[in-house]
Amino acid sequence: MNKGKNTYKIIKSVFLSILFPFLMFWVMFIIVRFNNITYFGTSVDMWRTVLVNTATTSVAAVAIWLQLKNGRFDFSGGATMLLSAILAGNLAQRMNNNPWIYLVLCLVFGVGFCLITGIIYIFGRLPIIICTIGVALLYESFTYLIFNSQGLSIMSNASLTIFGKMPYILFVLILALVIFIGYCNFTVPGKQAKILSNNQQAGVNIGIKEEKNVLQTFICCGLLLGLAGVIYGSQNTIAPQSGLSTANTLFSYIAPAYMGMFIGLAGNDAVGVVMASFGMEILNYGLNCIGLGAGGWQQIILGCFMLSFYSLTAQFSKIGRLVGKLEKKYFKIELEN
Repeated sequence: MNKGKNTYKIIKSVFLSILFPFLMFWVMFIIVRFNNITYFGTSVDMWRTVLVNTATTSVAAVAIWLQLKNGRFDFSGGATMLLSAILAGNLAQRMNNNPWIYLVLCLVFGVGFCLITGIIYIFGRLPIIICTIGVALLYESFTYLIFNSQGLSIMSNASLTIFGKMPYILFVLILALVIFIGYCNFTVPGKQAKILSNNQQAGVNIGIKEEKNVLQTFICCGLLLGLAGVIYGSQNTIAPQSGLSTANTLFSYIAPAYMGMFIGLAGNDAVGVVMASFGMEILNYGLNCIGLGAGGWQQIILGCFMLSFYSLTAQFSKIGRLVGKLEKKYFKIELEN
């Protein structure tokens, strides 16, 4: 009996996790084929592009989601990501163009800048939005002060850009998932952070040191932002930043973070973020195929899609109760048989 229930739960979790990208693929497949484009779904180049974009989006999205799930909306994440990439990339070019040095330096700078942000937040006793906007503007100003305001351009440097391409980008993605899942599910600070996000006062009352936990979460977020910076710097030329443009860069990946929250209810939220990113990249690729991958139409389509998705998930509790009744009715009969 228990074995049957466990097997059913696993199958249900896998099915619900892959349902979104599966449905997205077939919807776009029909639309694209209706436009007489035959390579969608069958081209190796398509899947390589989708996987690379999925990895790029997923790493940035889990960094966003780590702070969001703990009740913090961090506007400085983009500045941390880009400033870390600029510093690490320029220094790595002076160290024999070693990509592993680039990776390690991005992690070090990401942790360092996030730790500074956390300290300012704790000791400044400012609202998180005010604090992180101020820190973002501060970090953006540094992009004009270092390396003669040249930013970072390593896209033509084949040895330094390996983490933005297959197969090494998958290594970065796996490392980000290990860090996220490991911290949230298998460490004391991660479990304490969950308690604090659910009931802050109760967490403090049972002895959790909130300020220490905030710093620990910022450190973990710094690792994730460092990994996101490795990929972003490998795929883009980074100019000096201003006017909170870094926040716009990071939050362009925010949709999969919110979507992954709902998809992840079937299993793990990190897996949900990856599946959401995968589905969204299939959508973007399909729109590109039919000539709607840029400009106003893309934004209208994506906006309508996101509105529909959020409207559906707003009814999630009702849908869940209906599914639960059906499970009790039919699954119980199946087990008894």
